[in-house]
Amino acid sequence: MAVSEQTQNQIMAVLRRMAEAAAKKDLDGMVALVDPNIRAFGTGPDEKVIGREEFRRHLERDFSCAETISVEFSEIHIGAEGTVAWVMADMAYHVVAGGAPQTQNVRLTAVLRGTGHAWVFAQMHFSIPAA
Repeated sequence: MAVSEQTQNQIMAVLRRMAEAAAKKDLDGMVALVDPNIRAFGTGPDEKVIGREEFRRHLERDFSCAETISVEFSEIHIGAEGTVAWVMADMAYHVVAGGAPQTQNVRLTAVLRGTGHAWVFAQMHFSIPAA
């Protein structure tokens, strides 16, 4: 399905804001990007999120473990119909934790909902490709 240039640009802007907020460890900025009823899976066994408060708690934990964070997106594919959009992307998640730099290559699939004023993440799933 063809996605309008406007929608594509808006979704790309959300991904940029996500990367910028992560780099600043900006909890409020990250939480503002998600639907109040966000549903998400992370890569860890305990990383299942239902709702903004759980999302915030997981971010607080992740941000407290890292001295620095940098997120890079690549291979981004966007689809949309009406007020629903979906994204598939590769992510390089660079952190410095305990003084040691680490990179985790992650896959992201997400569903976003258009609110009329912004696009927000309604569902996210992060995974690590099998070795």
